[in-house]
Amino acid sequence: MEIYVGIFFSFPVVIFTGLLTLSILYWLFAAIGLFSIDCLDFDFGTDMDFDMYHAEIPSSGLGGVLMKFGFNQVPLTLIITLISLIGFIISYFCHHFFLLPIYEVPWLYYLAGACTFLIVLIIATFLTAYIIRPIRPLFKQLNSTTHNSLLGQSVVIRSSVVNDIKGEAIYEDGGAGLILQVRCYVPNQFKRNDVVILLSYDSITNSYQIVSVDEFNGL
Repeated sequence: MEIYVGIFFSFPVVIFTGLLTLSILYWLFAAIGLFSIDCLDFDFGTDMDFDMYHAEIPSSGLGGVLMKFGFNQVPLTLIITLISLIGFIISYFCHHFFLLPIYEVPWLYYLAGACTFLIVLIIATFLTAYIIRPIRPLFKQLNSTTHNSLLGQSVVIRSSVVNDIKGEAIYEDGGAGLILQVRCYVPNQFKRNDVVILLSYDSITNSYQIVSVDEFNGL
């Protein structure tokens, strides 16, 4: 039994073990209401933006590859969870049958482990893309419904800059809050902590056009 438990914390299995553990904790916290299911948001500047229901990914390079997998159409946490689970299972058996016998030769063990990790990661990514293929339309419909339901709602600017290419605001949903990408065509019109209204949604840039409360009310 000890040898099987030890594999959980052996290279490269431990990488997938850690990711899978974090994923499970996230879903547990989301289930009991400590996290909003929409609260995960990653901002990679102007090159790449991720949020729970949409990933705005550049159409070239690595971003283009991810779009071909359909990873921009489903929640990022679901993708991470599936890749972690599949990677953990495959790497576990690879370690047990192929890496464990060479454990006593460190240089060979870690070299083979690194190669195993890369191969398993690629396999897990392809399998994840295959698994999510039939459910992508469901999330696309949910994504559209979610964004349309927010139009006309007030949000609070959280970024120091809001213009036609970048900007962030937070929508208080009674939970952890939603971090949204917002845009306005007049630079520096709004500053941090200003309250604005979501006027329209652009699915291409995954962002909302915003206006001031007075402008929305016709004042």
